[in-house]
Amino acid sequence: MQYDELGSTREDKVWTYIIFAVGGVLVLTVGPLLARWLADVPFVPFKDILRWVGDFDQPWAWVARPAIGLLAGLVVAFLVLVDEWRLEVHDDAIVVVHDQDRRRLAREAIIGIHFEGKKVVIEGTDGRRLFDKPVEAKRATVKQAFSSREYPLESE
Repeated sequence: MQYDELGSTREDKVWTYIIFAVGGVLVLTVGPLLARWLADVPFVPFKDILRWVGDFDQPWAWVARPAIGLLAGLVVAFLVLVDEWRLEVHDDAIVVVHDQDRRRLAREAIIGIHFEGKKVVIEGTDGRRLFDKPVEAKRATVKQAFSSREYPLESE
């Protein structure tokens, strides 16, 4: 059965890993240098802690810090992507996917779909919100997925 998947694309996921990995390397490589500089600024608090961080300047640390930063960045990227909400838009239902959890929202239970900023809001027939989370997909893609299957999309 064909459906539209709304969430991060494969390219988005690759860029998430790259950005977090490079960020982790940069933070842990430049961090001690920045801490040492900040420790000399008169109005900055916690000077002792900053000096302690700035003292990580041994030769082994120049290899360990970027490696640890890379690993930490990849772990954070993984956690960000696992925590992402996705929607599978089928003809008869919308499936909400979060990590390994899947929840099916039958078409008959949906009275309206609209946007609140980056959030996709799905209203149910019993007066409650069935879904109210941000979805990592372009607004036009989300609109097209719902309107092509004739869901009650209220946002323009």
